[in-house]
Amino acid sequence: MSDAPLRVTFVHHSFDRGGSGRVAAYLARGVAARGLAVELLVMARGGDVESLAAELAGDRIAVTTLGGMSGSRAFDLLRTLPALVRRLRRAAPTVVIGCANNVALTTAIAFRLAGLPRARLFLKTTNPIASSRHTGLVRWLRRWSYGVIFRWTDAVWTLSLEESAEMRAAFPRFASLFHDVANPYVTPAMLALPAEPSAQQPGKTIICVARLTAQKRLERLIEAFPLVSHPDTRLLILGEGEQRAMLEAQIARLGLGDRIAMPGYVDDVAAALHAANLFVLPSDYEGLPAVVLEAMAANCPVLTTDCFPAARSLMTRGQGCAIIEHTDPASLAALIDAHLGQPRPTSLRAIATTYSIANGIASHAEALSR
Repeated sequence: MSDAPLRVTFVHHSFDRGGSGRVAAYLARGVAARGLAVELLVMARGGDVESLAAELAGDRIAVTTLGGMSGSRAFDLLRTLPALVRRLRRAAPTVVIGCANNVALTTAIAFRLAGLPRARLFLKTTNPIASSRHTGLVRWLRRWSYGVIFRWTDAVWTLSLEESAEMRAAFPRFASLFHDVANPYVTPAMLALPAEPSAQQPGKTIICVARLTAQKRLERLIEAFPLVSHPDTRLLILGEGEQRAMLEAQIARLGLGDRIAMPGYVDDVAAALHAANLFVLPSDYEGLPAVVLEAMAANCPVLTTDCFPAARSLMTRGQGCAIIEHTDPASLAALIDAHLGQPRPTSLRAIATTYSIANGIASHAEALSR
C-alpha cells in the first residue's frame, strides 16, 4: 500500500430510513477523524433522514449530491452515472467505497469509466447476494453482473463470517475478495444503561422496528398477535412505509386497534427497546439487521426468522433469543408466549458491543489497510 495520504470517496444512493445511510455517515466521520480526506457522494437528494445523516457525518465531511430523487432507485442510479464518473475524475480519490448492494454496479462501472489506475475499489454488501431471494433469469443476471464487477474490485466487505463463506461458495473465482467487517450500528446511547428503570406497566410489550414494506412481513406478526395468550400484551411497531394502510386495515379487521400501536418512524429507538420485553423480526430477508443488534444492546431478547446469514449463530449466542422456525400464526404466537415468560437476559449487551460505532470504524480502517 502506498504511503501517500488516502483520499476516500464513499458512494451511497440516498439517505432514506434504512440503516445503510447511517452506517455510511458513521464511517465517513470515523475515517475523517483518522486524518484522511473524505467525500460522501449521494446519488439522490431528498431522503427522509437526509438532515440527520448529514449531522451524523459531521461538518468535516464534504457531502456532494449528484441528483434528485425520482421515485425509482434504478432510474436514479442510471441517470446520475455520468455525474458520478465526472466527480470521480475530478476528485481523483485513492479509495472508492460503494456503501450498499444497490450502488455496487453503478459505483464499479463509474470507477472503471473514470480511469483511476492507482485507486482501489471496495464494495460493501447490505443484503445477501449469494442467498438472494431472486430466482431464474433475474438470479442468473445478478450473479453474472457481480462476477463482472468483482474483476475490478480490490475487496468485498460482507456483514458476517457466514456471509463471506456463502460468497466464496457462490463465487469461487473471487474467493480472496470476501472479508467480513463489523458494521457500526450501536451508538454509545444504546449501550448506556437507562438513567432510571422504566416504569413498570401491567402486561408485556412486544416491539418491532422496521420499515413498513413487503420485505419485513409484518402481517405475520400482526396475524399471530391475537393468539398470544400472555395477559395484557401490547405490540409496538416503529417505522414507516408504503404498507401502512394495508397493515392498519389488518389491525382493524382483527379488532386490535387498542393493543397495537404504529406511531411511525422514530429517530432514537433505544428507550423503546429498553422498555420492551421482546423484539420480533419476521422478515423474508435481511443483510445484518441493525435493529437486532440495537435490541441486544438493550438486553431485549430477540426472535427472528432465519432471514440473514448470521441469524442462527447470533441467536445461538444470545441468551433468551431464538430463530422463528415456523411463521404460521399459531406457531409464532406459541414461541412468543414461551419467551415472554422468561426472565430478561443480562448478557446480550456484550454481543452488541462488537458492533459499536467505535469498533465498526476500527474494523473498516483495518480492512482499508490490508
